[in-house]
Amino acid sequence: MDALLNAVMRPLVRLQMDGKVPLAKAMGVTLLNMGNGVASSALAAKPELMDELGHVHPCAVFTLAETCSGGAMAGGFASVILKVRPVAAQVDFETLAPAQGRCIARSRIDGDVPALKQELRKAGKVFFPVLVDVMDEQGRDVARMRVLWNLKRT
Repeated sequence: MDALLNAVMRPLVRLQMDGKVPLAKAMGVTLLNMGNGVASSALAAKPELMDELGHVHPCAVFTLAETCSGGAMAGGFASVILKVRPVAAQVDFETLAPAQGRCIARSRIDGDVPALKQELRKAGKVFFPVLVDVMDEQGRDVARMRVLWNLKRT
């Protein structure tokens, strides 16, 4: 039943996620895909997102990564997303290199999604990390993020 709900809900959740965060929408972050605990997002190279050296500003890269983590969370919990309150409880962000051009973020839940859902069903809440890697258009790793998500039944 959970697999069927995921199959039905994931496309709907994806439509809702794209443009859900006003800041990310204003920056041009788009959700490329979302699966069972995984997602990818893109940030177009826009002049207003560049710093004084012509690199993508780290704040824009942060927004891309954090938004992508939400895609992985929502994709993994699509079958119950309307019954929980998700909160990004803690974020660790590290820039590795200056980003140039279009950036792509890839995220994944760091854990067993079915076991996490079982914990949510039993305890009414669950904490889990989502890991995000960001690459620029040259294929260089430019940032990484770890978001600790807290989901609580409503």
